[in-house]
This record gives sequence, C-alpha cells and structure tokens, in this order.
Amino acid sequence: MSVQSVPEVTFPREFPGIHYYDRMEEEAVLRVIRNKSPFRYYGASFLQEVNQLEQEFKTRLGRKYAQAVASGTSGLAAALAALEVGPGQEVLIPCFLWVSTVGTVVRAGAIPVLVDIDDSFNMCPRDLAAKITAKSTLIIPVHMCGVPVAMPAIMDIAKKQNLRVLEDCAQANGASLDGQAVGTFGDMAVFSFQMNKMITAGEGGIVVCDREALIDRTNAAHDLGVPWSGQMPDDSKGIYLWGAGSRMSELVAAVLRAQIGKLDQIVRHLRDCKRRIKEQLADLPGITWRRVDDPDGDCGAFLIALFENSEKATRFQQHAAPSGLAATRLTDYGLHIYYNIRALVRKCSNSPDGYPWTHPMNQESPSNYVKGTLPVADNLFERSVIIPIASCLTGKQESLFVDLFRKAARV
Repeated sequence: MSVQSVPEVTFPREFPGIHYYDRMEEEAVLRVIRNKSPFRYYGASFLQEVNQLEQEFKTRLGRKYAQAVASGTSGLAAALAALEVGPGQEVLIPCFLWVSTVGTVVRAGAIPVLVDIDDSFNMCPRDLAAKITAKSTLIIPVHMCGVPVAMPAIMDIAKKQNLRVLEDCAQANGASLDGQAVGTFGDMAVFSFQMNKMITAGEGGIVVCDREALIDRTNAAHDLGVPWSGQMPDDSKGIYLWGAGSRMSELVAAVLRAQIGKLDQIVRHLRDCKRRIKEQLADLPGITWRRVDDPDGDCGAFLIALFENSEKATRFQQHAAPSGLAATRLTDYGLHIYYNIRALVRKCSNSPDGYPWTHPMNQESPSNYVKGTLPVADNLFERSVIIPIASCLTGKQESLFVDLFRKAARV
C-alpha cells in the first residue's frame, strides 16, 4: 500500500527544557560574563555557580552529595571509577539504553552483560536475576524515555546478591516511582543536562550519592585524579586516580540553576499531555501502550505504541511520519537499541588488542550482542513505534496530534 500524500504539520521539537528558556537563562549567562568568572573553581569575581547548583540539586533529591560534570557520559565514567569497576567484572545493563551507558563500561575495562526488557521497556528484574554470575559487581538500570524502572525489585535483587546499583537517570530527571524520585534508589545516580533532556544547558551532568568516599573518588576521576578541596586540588585523602578533565563551567551551571526551578512545571505539562493523548486514543483496536507502573511519576516525554505485529507497526510509521508526527520504529531508533550499536555487536576496541574482551580476566564472561540475543526485546522492538511529546504543546496541537495518530492507525 502506498503512503498517502498528507500535508505536513510542524510540531515543536522534543527538546523539553529549551522551550522554557526566557530572560532567566539570559540573565544567568550575563551574570557570569559580567563577573568575568567562567571557571568552576575560582575566578576574578567568583560566584560559585557550580557549587550552588550541586547544593540545590542534592537538596531537591534529598541526597548527601553531588558532583557536577561536563556531561552525563563523563558522569557515568566518573561513577564507574568511583565504584572501582574494571577488568574481571561484569556490569549488567538493559538492552534498551543509550550508547554512552555501555560505552563507559567498555572503556572501564569491564564486560557489559545485556539484560532483557519487559513490556515496561525497562530492565526486566526476572532476566536480571538470571544473568547474575560470580563476576557480576554492578547493575545499571536505565530509566528509559522518562519512565522509571521497577527499582524496588532491582534493589531487592542487588541486596540479595551483594551488588551495587548505579542509576542512569539521564532521560528521567523529575520522574518518580510511588513518590520516590529516580536517582534516590541506588548507591549512585547520574543525570544529564544535554540538549534532549528535561532541563538543559546544551551539555552537562551531575552525579549524586550518599557516601563521602564515593563522591571524593568521583571528584578525582572527573577532573585531575585527586579531589578538589575548595579552590585547590587536595591529595591529603590518599586518592590518586587518572582524571578526565570533565569539569562543568560556571556558565553551564548558571543556566541550569535557572532551569532547575522550571523542572516541575516542564514535567507536569508533559505528563498531563501524555495522559490526555492516551485517554483520547484508548479506543483504538490493535494498539497497546508501554506499561507504566506509576503514571503520576512518568516524565511524559515519549509515547511508545505497541502493534499486533511488525507489519502494522511499519504501516503506521509510514503514514504517521509524513503527516508531521515524528514517529520512529524502535528497530530504527539508532544507538538506543543494542544491536544497532555496531561497536558492541562487533566487540570493537579503542586499541588493536581488542580490550576489554581480550583481557585474560574477561575471557570467560558472556559477550554475545548480536540481534536475536534477547527475544523479548527483539519482539517488542519489531512491534513498536516511539513518538516524542513536546513540552510546549498547546491544546490545539494536542488535538491535532490525536487526529493524526488516529488517521495513521486506521490505514
């Protein structure tokens, strides 16, 4: 069946925080520039923007410590260094993720072990338990597309198996499960402030935890190899690592401080839009939705629709996308899907020796990443379409979204 010619409708792009930029962000940038102090640890007229962001972010979550970093990816890398992840260890990660999560595990020298998902499109606790071996040391649940993982079940498994948990909250800032914020379940958590995230300064990230020893190692790993104390590096704590020079600048922090006060408003708007859209589409036959255990804690930034088979999902996408809905088959969702990450499937290395897969301590670990490895995920990906929801949809645009979805579903 040929795709019908439909006049294209332009919806706002899906960058949540960007749509809420105003004079607050402008003044934040100017404040730093006027004081000529863009560097994180000192300046001509030092404002301590990053220090204040860390205080505000950890207070919001109720965690004891926070370390701002240059990106979510660098935050993951610093957290893995803090947790002493390396060769001879297996790190359990979901197969629906972003490439940065698996990339940091590989660069740390550990072996990533893929865990299947369930109809929540998040890490399946049952499969997680089945994948644990004597070499397992860390679980990284990823709160994908704004929907929290079933963290109580994950934490129960981790406790029984004496495993640590690092929450990847990059796509779920502001989400919660039964009233508890994501980023407060695990030993550590990482958030991102990249362009596509709930609040943004274009880039940036933050690591949170409750143990001083972990935050000191995170601080050392993210920058110089030894932790900072005030405005100077401090090697008195006996921490000597190799740093990555991934400091957050005062300019980034200033923008984020303007954005953080808008986070609840952004999430509330997205969540309400998603709820209304799903309610208006509830009568469509042959379509179900991604399972969301706590709709009141969903960020609401994405809609994942499941069809009866791959053919129907393809047909929907082919008619929805030309009409203006940014519908994507999950099989085509780039580096979010494990078998689309060629460096992982081929077990590529940054060095010619094939590290970390060739490391003697890693040779007995499972490392199959080809398509077909995870049957539940593979089936769900084939039958699913993902559509972003903009954080500034008007009532008229919301109604148009529903109308276009219905038209594409009827074909």
